[in-house]
Amino acid sequence: MPSVRRIREVVVSVGNDTVALLEAFAIAVEANSGLPAGPDDRVLDAEGLALKCFYHGISSLYLQRGTTVPELRASFFDPASMAILARATIESFLVFHYVFAEPQSSQEREIRYLAWVLADLMERQGLPATLPESQAKQRQEQREIESIKDKIRRNLEFQKLSKKQQKDLIDNKRWRRKSWTEIARSAGLSQLHAEHAYRYLCSYAHSGSLSVLQVRQAQSREFQVFLAERALRLINVSLAFMISAYSSMFNRAEAALSANAQLRTKVDEWVQLGAEA
Repeated sequence: MPSVRRIREVVVSVGNDTVALLEAFAIAVEANSGLPAGPDDRVLDAEGLALKCFYHGISSLYLQRGTTVPELRASFFDPASMAILARATIESFLVFHYVFAEPQSSQEREIRYLAWVLADLMERQGLPATLPESQAKQRQEQREIESIKDKIRRNLEFQKLSKKQQKDLIDNKRWRRKSWTEIARSAGLSQLHAEHAYRYLCSYAHSGSLSVLQVRQAQSREFQVFLAERALRLINVSLAFMISAYSSMFNRAEAALSANAQLRTKVDEWVQLGAEA
């Protein structure tokens, strides 16, 4: 492991880049303010997904600086939560890429978006609803589900699918026709980031034994900082890819980001790191 001093220097550098990436992200999103939503919620959901990614980045930066809870007289460092946030940040980008950025035709964009929305609406139908307001909401969403299914059935890309693929999408809530690794690779992430780093983060999200082992072993401040720096690097890669995808989708965002050469360069640097490392 590098020296304590070197670890701290690296963490400060990576954290400074996180701040720069978040600033670039804010510029891109703010430039899109007031953009008409269109006939459906697609633009609003794209912005919402970008904001979800943005908030994960800010929360990770907060955790990277350490946490103090005066009421408990506790001060601690939490790299495990940073790893979980890193996974959520990556997945936010992967969903954005698959649903909004990757599709090349209007029919493909429509079916991916509708399938994504449909899956969670159907999932919510299975939740218990005891209050009258909740029951009314479920009835309303059931009508939405049927409307979405009708739109999907009329979609030309849907009609090209096999019967099994159609059933998976409509009835089994399988909105993705690619694995997370396949989506990540198609987005330009290296194999290291698309598969191995993602699998490492999943161990933390699912409380795998590797994550428990590292939490147990991370007794020293230096080792905790070292683990946090690894997570923050993955978060920076995810933020950079998300900013790039978001800007490619919205002209206003691209113009605002390009107007700041320093931030644009920082985004490109981390995209390159994610593609090559």
